[in-house]
Amino acid sequence: MSIFLETARLILKPPELSDLDNLVILRSDPDVMQYVGDGAIHTVEQVKRFLGMSISYQKKHGIGFCSVFEKESGNFIGQAGLFHIGFHEEQLDIEIAYRLHKKFWGKGYATELVRALIQWGFQHLSVNKLIAAVHPENMASQKVLKKAGLDCKGKRKWYDDRELFWYEIYKNDSVQLVPYNRQWALLAELEIKKLREILPTAHVIDIQHVGSTAIPGMLAKPIIDIQVAVDSLTAIKQIAVDRLQTQQYVYWNENPDLERMFFVKGMPPFGEKRTHHVHMVELASQHWQSKILFRDYLIAHPDMAHEYEQLKIKLAQQYTYDREQYTQAKTEFINAILHKVKEASGLKK
Repeated sequence: MSIFLETARLILKPPELSDLDNLVILRSDPDVMQYVGDGAIHTVEQVKRFLGMSISYQKKHGIGFCSVFEKESGNFIGQAGLFHIGFHEEQLDIEIAYRLHKKFWGKGYATELVRALIQWGFQHLSVNKLIAAVHPENMASQKVLKKAGLDCKGKRKWYDDRELFWYEIYKNDSVQLVPYNRQWALLAELEIKKLREILPTAHVIDIQHVGSTAIPGMLAKPIIDIQVAVDSLTAIKQIAVDRLQTQQYVYWNENPDLERMFFVKGMPPFGEKRTHHVHMVELASQHWQSKILFRDYLIAHPDMAHEYEQLKIKLAQQYTYDREQYTQAKTEFINAILHKVKEASGLKK
């Protein structure tokens, strides 16, 4: 059996007739099938028909619902793959889906599979977008998709008339570093001016250009990061959301970080690619101090700026289609710099 894709712990293989027994066991489990279609388990005959269709589809399109095995044990753990929505070839969108045996839940396999399928899809398919759909009560899969970098676009009617949560991820929202552009400073200045005009002066304390585009000479994602210090997130929240939306910013309502409001400009429905980030925090928060200190330290220490740049190049290659992992992987370096700065200046850690 040929291999379609490998991850750190798993192997995905195109479906074969020999998979029948494994699939019957998988698709006759009511817990596995709870959120699939009408939630009914499948009979042997239904699985046979599905397997035959899957094999034909994979041979025709080069993608499909693969059988997934653990590398270490060789055990069959479920299915995962990429295919036209519902295997309907007239659908333009390609969906990501998976089904795993219960005993393999909670091991991080689903997230590992989704991340690998996103990377494979964008590298091998002529698409700019991949989608996934999840039952509103399937909280575990919603967490998986968010962790893998997909954004929830709300409920939509699926091809079988079910109302499901629709998730998307875009190829042009990948991690792409470009050479430093002197225009970034001007773009930041112009955006800061707009923000000062639309945000209530009674609550705004300071606004600064932060992130890699604020460091001269630094390779960076071409996204202008702006940090806004306010007196109270609670007091300004609704005003900020409403007014920034008029400037084509989308607010991340599900941000788990309660000390920061995060806005993105340029993403659908307003555009096709991120152009600006706004991080709104209270002046006393660690966010405000840390971003300013890190920016200023790298500007003053070109050797460390170069080291950070090399790290970013490596991580951008490793996590091209996984912005969250790319950001997390930089944390150790950033924290080490901040510790050094705070220790030298006697600031509170």
